[in-house]
Amino acid sequence: MSFNLLADAAVNFVAQSNPKVIINHTGMRRGELLGLKWSNIDFNKKRIYVTHLLYYVSGQGLVLQSPKTSSGNRNISITDEIIDELQSYKLKKQEQLLKVGMKLNDEHFIISSFGGEPLNPNTIHKQFLYDVKLAGVKRIRFHDLRHTHATIMLEIGENPKVVSERLGHSNVSITLNKYSHVTPNLQDSSAENFTKALSHSHSKQ
Repeated sequence: MSFNLLADAAVNFVAQSNPKVIINHTGMRRGELLGLKWSNIDFNKKRIYVTHLLYYVSGQGLVLQSPKTSSGNRNISITDEIIDELQSYKLKKQEQLLKVGMKLNDEHFIISSFGGEPLNPNTIHKQFLYDVKLAGVKRIRFHDLRHTHATIMLEIGENPKVVSERLGHSNVSITLNKYSHVTPNLQDSSAENFTKALSHSHSKQ
């Protein structure tokens, strides 16, 4: 089984019970994912707005920071399926809080403890490894989901500039260099597509 299939199997397994992995289908970094608040989701426009990253710093604890570059501060389009999953997850969180006399608000973290407070990145990492083990697939890192997202997007022919923007890279050359193993396939597809387009053009004449 290829690396992509292994990663995808893990994603499919944990996505059934863990919305944080579904959100990570956007290719976000772990810190970006953990820094998301409900105010960062536009359910109508189907967008996730990345504005902060959550880190654990020894001696300081959890630290919320702005992206280091302007490209890191971005919005990412999501599908109706992800919107539905997020809405369902939000409803469950609301019900949990109401049981103890609390209300969910937009400043609560999406990936959070019971009261809406942020979670330690190490906790998420350990939970992910546990989920992967339960799925019975090869051990992968949480960060590998980001690589899988980018690889699949490029393999299906998505514009590298769009992929670069989704990942928050400062320029498209970083994306192309990092995923150079995909570019030979892109070259093949490009040549085939050009030939098909040329044949189609000649057939109209």
